[in-house]
Amino acid sequence: MSTFPAVTAASPANIRAAAFLGLYIRQSVGKWQTLGSIADGILNYEGFESDDSLGRNRGNGAGNFTAKCQMKQTSLVELELLDSICSGLNDFLFKLSEGVTPAGAASVGWVQVNAASVGVKANLVCDGTPEQDRYIELEWQGSIVMSDTTQVALFKPTLAAADFEATGTGGTYHAIGIYTDATDGGNPDNTHLKPCGVQYVYLADDDEAGDQAILPIQNVKMNYEMLAATDGIRRFLPNSMAINIEYDWMASDNADLLLLNTMVNRRVNVTIVMVDNIQFLLSNQVGIKTNFEVSGDMDKNRVVRFTHRGRVLQSSFDGIVSQL
Repeated sequence: MSTFPAVTAASPANIRAAAFLGLYIRQSVGKWQTLGSIADGILNYEGFESDDSLGRNRGNGAGNFTAKCQMKQTSLVELELLDSICSGLNDFLFKLSEGVTPAGAASVGWVQVNAASVGVKANLVCDGTPEQDRYIELEWQGSIVMSDTTQVALFKPTLAAADFEATGTGGTYHAIGIYTDATDGGNPDNTHLKPCGVQYVYLADDDEAGDQAILPIQNVKMNYEMLAATDGIRRFLPNSMAINIEYDWMASDNADLLLLNTMVNRRVNVTIVMVDNIQFLLSNQVGIKTNFEVSGDMDKNRVVRFTHRGRVLQSSFDGIVSQL
């Protein structure tokens, strides 16, 4: 009869900080490449369970892997790679706080998940003003059946320096990071950190000239969220994207209020230009709703709230976003 597994002796030295030091991506035939600067990492592997006739919880040997973090770099480089990152064909590697230098052996402080078990989806968040960062929220989910082999592969994968991309190579995600001569998989490129803030909004009839500037605006909420189906092993496998945009038009002249009824139910083109000159061009891909709101006293202004919603294939996102 086997005995209960022996655990590491209790010691303050075994307390580990909860942080991601790095996040890497690998295509099936590629090398590990950085996904740049990240924040707010969360990672869980929770065993599935069910109760027996006495109410005792019993595991079935499988578990739910979930993770989430903010990908802070949101230049055009990262935005144009979103579809590829979330294609369902990539492996991911999380470097934890005690991650050792890869040396061709089982590596402590790393967690590796493969495309066969775990999928990822993304949500580009552009809310707020320039004091807030624009960011991409990445979220992973999948099922992993635990065995002696899979447990080591997950929590102590075999990694070598040569498995990581270096200067002079040209992997799909190479432009996200800064590479040195060492095979380190790249370091974050903080010049790719970008602010929120919308400087221009233009509305126009689809396929017609005559853009109308909607300015000034405030209270911007804007995100482009991948909608993920799950397969038989609960992997996220996204293929479409929900667009949700809301902002308050601070100008509310009576002559403009009389135009609100003619704005709705149109085939509308919406152009949004952010302060770093990233442009989102939505050509009849969202609708339009207006709400005239008078709320508060003289210390507040009345507004016309615009809402635009729609859904597109995530592969279309490259055609929506550009750099002016």
